Amino acid sequence: MITRVLLVIALLGCLALAQNDSRRKCVCLRTREEFGSLRAVLDIQIYPPSHSCDKMEVVVFLINGMQYCLDPKVKKVQELIRHLQSKRGQ
Repeated sequence: MITRVLLVIALLGCLALAQNDSRRKCVCLRTREEFGSLRAVLDIQIYPPSHSCDKMEVVVFLINGMQYCLDPKVKKVQELIRHLQSKRGQ
């Protein structure tokens, strides 16, 4: 009986840890300052700060399948974000 109780407790502990690690953490470990040609960009995802990542993240997906993160503090990246937001509002 005690073995079963300990097994259930261990299982519940493992489930609690697994759920804790399933939250979205920051996507970007490193960032770039340049994004190259807009013609090569397939998609841009902008993630606002959240409870799991306290910074804004800008992820660029290229036509060739590559993806990388841009530094949202760089002036050119900020201009790109403003441009995208103005196009979205039209």
